[in-house]
Amino acid sequence: VTVCVLVFLLTIFGNVSAQIVENDSGQTFERNSDDILGITFSAEVRSIIAEIERKTGNEIYAEFVEHKEYRFGSSFITQEGVPVVLIDYKLDEGDQKKLEAIIVHELLHLRLTANGYPSFLFSESVNTAKGRAIDTEQSNINDVRNLIEHQIFKADMQKFGLYKYIDLAGDTADGARKDKGEESGQDDSINYARAILEYPNVKDVEEVKNIYTANKWTRPLREGEAIAGIIGASNIKTPKEAEAVFLKCLNVLYPPPSSAYAFKLTLDPKIKVYRRMIVSISRQKVPAKRRSKRN
Repeated sequence: VTVCVLVFLLTIFGNVSAQIVENDSGQTFERNSDDILGITFSAEVRSIIAEIERKTGNEIYAEFVEHKEYRFGSSFITQEGVPVVLIDYKLDEGDQKKLEAIIVHELLHLRLTANGYPSFLFSESVNTAKGRAIDTEQSNINDVRNLIEHQIFKADMQKFGLYKYIDLAGDTADGARKDKGEESGQDDSINYARAILEYPNVKDVEEVKNIYTANKWTRPLREGEAIAGIIGASNIKTPKEAEAVFLKCLNVLYPPPSSAYAFKLTLDPKIKVYRRMIVSISRQKVPAKRRSKRN
């Protein structure tokens, strides 16, 4: 079933109390419900919803789906311009406050996307020892983007009290214990950076550090601390600034083989409704060595 069909069904069977929303081009459409997945939000959150829908010209589509372990929600804008929020189905029967917090968290991500903050996609030409980066490493750069965006709207998360309901402390520690004896990867570096940046209790961060140390994961400890330092020190106000921070983190996770190579970001011309940057590697011009003059 395509997203367009799902949006059509939502329009038919949704709440009949519609409101008119005007997008940035002056076009109008009807918002058919005052809530999302049964949650009615405060006026401040409704203003975020209205901004997303105004920018995209489409009503937000939301659905309960099955997500992987440790993941509660996801969000994106389709190539047709439909903003989508997908929430793990297990939250449907659980704590409504936690459900509300997860939805608001995804709305904050969507607002950034609607305002030109980019997503990132590895070029098919970028390869790693494991194969094409787009096949083996894409989830890692998606996670780096999330960490950067969390830093951008950290004040909103605190203002809405969302950290009280979205507490990921323990997830990284549990995963690291299970992987004892395994070779570490870039995902472990990202998880340690997340612990430093987002765990409210320093004891939880120390627990992760101790487990990594016992696992002899020295590289993730070093890289995670470096990434957390880059993101934590950032004060991002524009999409371009977000791109610059992303490139710094990328160079920590995947250092080029020499100074002759560097990552570059190119706007994806195929995507018109939101900003997506293609990550590729370019060869840098190395200045020629000057010949010394002989007497």
